[in-house]
Amino acid sequence: MNNIDFHSSIYSEPNSITGGISADGAGNLMGATSLSPIEIVLRETLQNSWDASLGQSTQPVFNINVRSLSESEKNCINNFLSERPPVGTFDRERLDKFLVKENKVVLEISDFGTKGLGGPLSASESHEDDKDYDFVNFVKNFGSHKHKENQGGEYGYGKSSFFNISSCRTIIINSLTSYEGKLENRLIGYSLGSAFNFEKQRYTGRHWWGSMKHSENFNYVDPFLDEYAEKLAEDMGMPKRNNDLAKGTTLMILDPDLSELFDGIEFQSQEDKSNYLSTRIQDLILWHAWPKFTPNNNGETPMKCNVSVFEKVDSIPDPHNIYPYSLLAEALKEARDKKNNIYSKKHKIILGYSGSQQSGLLGRESKYKNLLGENSKIPDKLSHFALLRPAELVVKYLKPFKELDDRQPQWGAVFISSEKKLVEEAFRKSEPPAHDDWKPEGSPFISADQKTFVKTALREIKSEMRKLSGDTSELIFDTKNNDQSSLAWFAGELGQSMIGKGFGGSDGSRDSTKKNTGTKKRNKTILSRPNYCGTKFIDGKVVADFSMEISSSKGKNIELEFCPLVISDGKEKSSKAPNGKELKIVKFEAEKHFVLDQLNSENENLTSKLMKKYDKNDLYNEELTKPQLKLNSDSVKIFVSVEVPDNVAVSLSAEIKDKGF
Repeated sequence: MNNIDFHSSIYSEPNSITGGISADGAGNLMGATSLSPIEIVLRETLQNSWDASLGQSTQPVFNINVRSLSESEKNCINNFLSERPPVGTFDRERLDKFLVKENKVVLEISDFGTKGLGGPLSASESHEDDKDYDFVNFVKNFGSHKHKENQGGEYGYGKSSFFNISSCRTIIINSLTSYEGKLENRLIGYSLGSAFNFEKQRYTGRHWWGSMKHSENFNYVDPFLDEYAEKLAEDMGMPKRNNDLAKGTTLMILDPDLSELFDGIEFQSQEDKSNYLSTRIQDLILWHAWPKFTPNNNGETPMKCNVSVFEKVDSIPDPHNIYPYSLLAEALKEARDKKNNIYSKKHKIILGYSGSQQSGLLGRESKYKNLLGENSKIPDKLSHFALLRPAELVVKYLKPFKELDDRQPQWGAVFISSEKKLVEEAFRKSEPPAHDDWKPEGSPFISADQKTFVKTALREIKSEMRKLSGDTSELIFDTKNNDQSSLAWFAGELGQSMIGKGFGGSDGSRDSTKKNTGTKKRNKTILSRPNYCGTKFIDGKVVADFSMEISSSKGKNIELEFCPLVISDGKEKSSKAPNGKELKIVKFEAEKHFVLDQLNSENENLTSKLMKKYDKNDLYNEELTKPQLKLNSDSVKIFVSVEVPDNVAVSLSAEIKDKGF
């Protein structure tokens, strides 16, 4: 191909008049998780690759490549990123440090046999449920969901992990996809940096590099397309994509921080270092995705995976040949064959299928355990129940609290949730953004029946674990890793445990020593604990919702007082986010009530104007920290929304005052 004359332009996203999510906040929306940064990247990319392979005719291939750029590749990337964020910003400083490095290392993650990042280039186009919007959801939107059945994940917050391991928080994306009846090659640069001020304008910290476009009101960049994208990708050393069999996506993560994989080990040679790094990456992929490399009944492997580290190339082997994965592989066969089902008697529905295998099936000795020792994910003794959805990616492992002793055989077991839509949806929606747990009680997005599905399945799984371990105790399960694993779970857990100490029993407790007299009037006014209901976006702002219930007597006048607090290290810190902005109550609802705002007046006419019927979608702009109500029933549900200006974990403290009849 002849040289193509092109110029790459940068577009730095300004905050809109109505505000916007900062890149810093978007990068933290994953929240706390039990997974390491590299694990999140590997899980997220492999999961997305598998989802993108559904409906394609060829076996998907997932490749990891850690490599140093050649001289010509360095020159191409330096030229591509020649336009940079303003001088004096953290984003400029980080990028400059990478561009002046002599030895530039990249982590390249590629897939083939997938559909690539398709759909329109503009995020403003209207969406239809049956259309693909993978490009805008991955490259431009945050928190967009795919809502497809039997997929492993959704284009939500997990993609922030790619930027978090890049020292310059920058990736380059090349994708070959089918769009409007033809193949289209797309290449764009994307950075998730830090919010900054420049020339009296606030910027989010998100940047894109591509082909500059001009509209009537603003400028923006689109990806380079077709021969431009193909040539750029080739010059950067990315895999070639020029025909239908090469459809898929390559993510080039610039200057990846891989130090967590080396564990401070000193190596005698570059070869030893490459071998160790390759083995660590394979070990992590196997632990989280071994079912994808376990042949089906027809002998075909769902997916292939190759790992290349500084030109040392390995393939992920069949788990049947790795002990103790061989136990899990045999258990998976049972579950796939649907020999043992877990059934909900109450709902008369199959929740999923299980299989188990005890030691006796020996595979080949594990090179992972031999080389990595305690750094391997493979346990000394396997007693793990792998939890899967129909996509067959490991959500998490359950294991006994007590380690197996010498008399107990190793065992491995598998549970696959049913592919039936209502059931699969229940397990999917009970997962936090990292997709590494099932927490039905923490999710506001599933029905009561669906919560019961998940809880019933987990109860039956734990019962099976007791049998496999030969332990009749009810308390054998490992709860060390049962921490809430995202901003949502964290905020919900703390929100439920924190309340104010106001008048009338506002601690939410009931006097368990007193019996219900059956009287209609209640002397005590009680406010339940704030319950976290979810995080959402309103006009580009992150908003956390809480619900509570007032128990009192009809006709009572009450006053509420709310105080949202930032959570850090498990403790309430202050009402201010790290960026100095106050947490703000932006919405208050009381079902079927008139609400009196705190801006009271002695003038009855003015006061009556402040009385507003509160419908579900009403939004007050006034101060909402101390709303007043006259209760029209003995039990009233209330809802409070808190604007979170820096995407931190928040809780809500609430007090109630009984003002009599």
